[in-house]
This record gives sequence, structure tokens and C-alpha cells, in this order.
Amino acid sequence: MNFEQLKTLHQVVECGSISEAANKLYKTQPAISMTLKRLEKEIGFALFDRSGYRLELTSRGKIYFEKSRAILAQMAQLTSLSESFTRGEEHEVKIALEDTANLQFILPQLVPIQGRFPDTRLTLNCVHMLNSLAVLRNEQADLAITPWLVTFESEGDFESKTLGGLNFWFCIHKELAAQYDIYDKEDITLDKLSIIPQITPSELGLNVDKTNIMKRISRTIVKIDEIRCFLAALDSQLGWGPVPDTAWTEQMAKDFICFSLDQHSSMAQSEIRIVKNRSNILGPCAQAIWEILPIDSSTVKKP
Repeated sequence: MNFEQLKTLHQVVECGSISEAANKLYKTQPAISMTLKRLEKEIGFALFDRSGYRLELTSRGKIYFEKSRAILAQMAQLTSLSESFTRGEEHEVKIALEDTANLQFILPQLVPIQGRFPDTRLTLNCVHMLNSLAVLRNEQADLAITPWLVTFESEGDFESKTLGGLNFWFCIHKELAAQYDIYDKEDITLDKLSIIPQITPSELGLNVDKTNIMKRISRTIVKIDEIRCFLAALDSQLGWGPVPDTAWTEQMAKDFICFSLDQHSSMAQSEIRIVKNRSNILGPCAQAIWEILPIDSSTVKKP
């Protein structure tokens, strides 16, 4: 049994006759008949009932035909994969994604890329605390999608493109705040905050200026390294802390008081960027992702 025999079998079944299959395959009818007979001789049973006007698969032939579909599909995929590698397409593109990035807007942009490069595997590694840039710097990823501050330029030979904006805001659950006579953001003072447990991100993956995100104000500190756990801790009234606007929801607007340590600005402003190592040449798929359209961050709910 070989690929050419299976291909002939499927063409005959699909066409319903040897003559039509011969035309499709640009072969003579005797050549098609001989290929089928050789296949039947090799497998040891008849595939077709030839007693009627049209060829009909036998009961065993139907089972054999259905099983062979998967083999032909895999062979087609293997051929496509070989051709894509010959064209220089990557077998895999690794992307490090920060969990604070607005992924609900970014990930849909990858769908058409999948269609263009079906043989390239996308590996999405969700990381925390700016470790995406550390992973990229160590060449363990082709691209990173991450919050970005100007100070990150000094942490590696990076090239980046803006995908959207990102703000961080401090918040405290209203029920926790009420225990300290806080009912509105105007009631919040540093003295009051100092006696309420403070939730902060764990150590960042890069040695950068941590701004107010990491500034210690409270006596009691809770450090968390993952955004879902961070939000759960805030909702459980474990303390007060920062929230990225990409994670802000309508329910949080009802349950939390949002405030700033600086009365004249939000706590921290940055961007979401796609980043690559400047010295590395991207393959076709990674390059297509690099050229992703900017994200419309105006649709992100803000406090």
C-alpha cells in the first residue's frame, strides 16, 4: 500500500467510475484498474463489487475507505508543512503575554494569522510581573506583549510598538473602607491607608523603577504575583491595592472606591506594547504578528 494507491482509490470512489477518475488523474483507464487490483492484492480482500454497472464499495471496502481518509488528510498536512518549511516559515512562534495586558482585544488579532500560517504552531506563555521581557531578553520567546514604561529601554536591546494605553488605579472594597470611616475617595488619607493591609505585586521580572505600584505605605503587606489572585484578594477585602484598567469591571465600580495617591493624576500611566529583540530577524509568521493592527483601547472600561 502506498500513497498513490490510496489517492487513486479515493478518486475512483469520489468520481463513481474508473473513466472519470482516469481523466482527473491524467492516467489511462487500464492504469487505474491495475492500481486498484494491486492494492486489493496487497491488502488481501476486494474493495469493490464489480458485478453491477457502477463500481460499489464492498462492506470491507467501505471501512477501509473511511480509515484511509485520515491517512490522506495527514499526508496532505505533511506536504503542506514541508512546503511551508521550504518557504522559510517557522514551525513555532512563542509569544510571552503579560496577564495585565488587554488580551481580550489582542488575541482576536491572531485569528487571521492562524489562517495565513496554519502549519506554524503558536505557543502563548502567560506570565506575570514583567517576566515577559525577561523571557524575551533571554531569547525564550520571539515576541512579548507587555505593559511598557520608558525605563524598560535600558533593560535590553528591545524594539517595541504601541498597541494601546494602560492605566493603574488604587482601589479598596467599600465594606473594608467603611471599617475605617472611609465612604468616598475624599475620605482617604495616607494615615488611614497605613493601618489597612496593602496588596502589592510581587517582585518584578526587571530591575526597573517600580513607581507607586510597589511603594510601601501600610504596615501590613500582602504580595501576590498573578492578576486573578490579586483581584480575588481585593474582592475578599484582604486589603487595598492597584488594579489595571483592563481588569476593571462594572461590578467593581459598584463594590470599590477608586482613588489615587496623587490627587493630581492617576497612580501610574503606561502603554501596552508588542516587543521584540532588535537584533533578531523574525520569521514570516512572527513578522505578521509584529505588524498587528493597533488596539483600540478606548473600549476598555475605566474607573
